[in-house]
Amino acid sequence: MDLRHLRYIVASARNGSFSAAAHEFNVRQPIVSKRIKQVEQELRVQLFDRSTSGAQLTPAGEEFVVGARRIVEDVDRLTARAKANGAGKLGRVVVGFYKSLSSGGFRVALGDFRERYPEIEVELIETPFIELTAGVLSGAIDTAIILGDVGKCKVLESIALWSEHLVVALPEDHRLAGQPLIYWPELKGERFLISHHDPGPDIRNILLHNLAAPSDHPEIDTRYLSRESILAEVSVGQGVALQCESAVGLASLGVVFRPVHNGNGATRLGYIACWRSDNTNPARKSFIDALKPRS
Repeated sequence: MDLRHLRYIVASARNGSFSAAAHEFNVRQPIVSKRIKQVEQELRVQLFDRSTSGAQLTPAGEEFVVGARRIVEDVDRLTARAKANGAGKLGRVVVGFYKSLSSGGFRVALGDFRERYPEIEVELIETPFIELTAGVLSGAIDTAIILGDVGKCKVLESIALWSEHLVVALPEDHRLAGQPLIYWPELKGERFLISHHDPGPDIRNILLHNLAAPSDHPEIDTRYLSRESILAEVSVGQGVALQCESAVGLASLGVVFRPVHNGNGATRLGYIACWRSDNTNPARKSFIDALKPRS
């Protein structure tokens, strides 16, 4: 007796006919009849009463079909889950990210993914860049979402995702607070507060790229503070701070945000997803595909 026999029995009981069961499986009626007879001979129990009008379950057959139906349904369910897992529609994916990504584009993308793939469990890990890359390399993290350009992590695969405007946080009474946007040269001479935590180092590189000169470097004060605490320091006149666009949504009394522009327009910060090339988790692939920018 195998699963095929059970399927024929369940279908015959449901349809009240061997012929109807055969039609359901696209086989000839004698095949169904023969397979069911083999089971009856193996069990030494008659499962069906045959007649010209069809096939009806015997009392023993009724009890047998209850268990047979449960087995068939369990196998079908397991098969469907295995196929869904292989297709990346079911499973679990571990995603690492900076604390500064706890709002903005990442949260929007994460919400869309969870709505699209409700059967995939997403475990989030919020940790610094070094630990993110170590986690991906060790296999503990399936993919990391970080600030930067494709190729930043040379030993990992990566893909460009979304980008955000770079904004500068200013005290409300700052000389530039009344302007709708700020150009880089207008920020010369300012004291910049950045966090030691990610993406502070990336922000520092952006500052140096746009404001450093052979005889002039921006004043940068690196502090072991969260983004919220940095903004609190800005509000009391301790300096200004470059932030990702998502920071604009933070309620910070005494701080205004203005986009930073260069000669070509707004300065933007790009985000990428990184993963190990040998990571074969189908759920990871679905997550990356869902986050890819639409053309």
